[in-house]
Amino acid sequence: RTDRTMTADKARLKRVRLIERIRAVEQRKAASDAFQAEAVRQRLERLSEKTRSLAPLYALRDHAADGAELASAAVMGTQLRQLGRTADAQAAHAKAEADAKLMQLASAERRHKRATQQRQDAHKVLLAKLGKSEFAPARRAAPETGTEVE
Repeated sequence: RTDRTMTADKARLKRVRLIERIRAVEQRKAASDAFQAEAVRQRLERLSEKTRSLAPLYALRDHAADGAELASAAVMGTQLRQLGRTADAQAAHAKAEADAKLMQLASAERRHKRATQQRQDAHKVLLAKLGKSEFAPARRAAPETGTEVE
């Protein structure tokens, strides 16, 4: 009967180790995804800011030689403002995406921590059934050194 329980405990330990490895992979993937989403967010926010800063420069151009050049500058300023609004919307979407990825990362980290705790608990149970202390692994007696002086 004890052989069956030991086998079951070993199988459980093997299973929780596998789950722990899977959770570790999930956590690393979630971290990578969160990092990439944050990088996209930062790039889009920089693009949005750059576009917004260019629009007033084109609108203020007063060195136009004729009306066509002035109209062209006005159109360019309008287009840059529209691009700025589009870039703002994309940056807001990227921020929401990055926030969602960070929440997924936090969840993956909690699952990994829980899997690690379950593996540690299963390991302790198995060691207890084997009659071993977790901190006192089986060792051979160290050979005596030195000489006996009396």
